[in-house]
Amino acid sequence: MAEQKHFSSSQTIHWPTEYAYIVNMLKGLDLNGQPSHDPLYRYNTGPVLLAATIGLAHNRERDVGPNRQEISTDTFESHRLGNSQSSLASLVLLIALIGTQDLELLRPDREAELIRKFERYAAGGFEYLRGALSTSDDVTGQAVIRNEIAQALGAQSDQI
Repeated sequence: MAEQKHFSSSQTIHWPTEYAYIVNMLKGLDLNGQPSHDPLYRYNTGPVLLAATIGLAHNRERDVGPNRQEISTDTFESHRLGNSQSSLASLVLLIALIGTQDLELLRPDREAELIRKFERYAAGGFEYLRGALSTSDDVTGQAVIRNEIAQALGAQSDQI
């Protein structure tokens, strides 16, 4: 059974180059791009999704800007969510939908708008992470990420 694609055609997702050091840190690399600690992620898709999730959680959006990196939606389609059959592309859709609460973004003629919304959350999340990392002496970023997850879970349990 062929898996359904989430996007009608290959698109490009951008993220701000100024945060490449955060992406590399989350991939276990130091400022020189050399392995220095256990990675949280193997590919750029993981840190970008994490940043978008943090942007969504903190309602932080910003423009990507002209200095940017790119990842094809095909890459998000090919990367799996853990051991599941779901691709990371489903999270791109989900983050944009939760942020807008506009199901019409799933229409093929609005895919570009959906992707721009995801990019804005990723850029806002990276900006938030930069601030959180600047007040921490954690060179791996793992303590900051654990704290973000704990805060998110705490906020979720307060709502129950």
